[in-house]
Amino acid sequence: MKKINFSVLGFAALALAVFSIAIDNKPSERTSYEYLDQQLTNAKDFTLEVLEGMAAEDYSFKPVDDMRSFGAQAFHIAYSLEWFNARLKGEPIAWEPGDEERMTKEELIAYTNEQFDAMIEIIHNAEEDGAFTAGVLGALRHNSHHRGQMVAYYRANGMAPPAYK
Repeated sequence: MKKINFSVLGFAALALAVFSIAIDNKPSERTSYEYLDQQLTNAKDFTLEVLEGMAAEDYSFKPVDDMRSFGAQAFHIAYSLEWFNARLKGEPIAWEPGDEERMTKEELIAYTNEQFDAMIEIIHNAEEDGAFTAGVLGALRHNSHHRGQMVAYYRANGMAPPAYK
């Protein structure tokens, strides 16, 4: 009967354990922000659909005098995305929107598209971080709030809004 060399067996077990740990600790593909990418893309698509569906002449519509116009709501969404983008990149930015009525429908659509694309690019380059994720979720909540107001403007204007996505 052969003797078992326990030192060789022990060394082999140790080598296997070290190899297993090395494999488990290798950098993995980052996928946790895929959800945020999907949510931002959906928000972008739906927001643009809401902006595109309202006639240019109705961008000045307000349900009551002390509310923002539809166009001012659109500007507010785009400007707030620009503000959130700066904050997510760690760049201090003052809230200075100026005249919210200054852009045409086409300019607002382009501005909104640009700001969503910028945020999506930011998350593609971001390191995983709870505060960063909370910032993106805050931007999404803010966008949803104002987009919901714009959907109500459709109804107040006797129009059917785009279907929720």
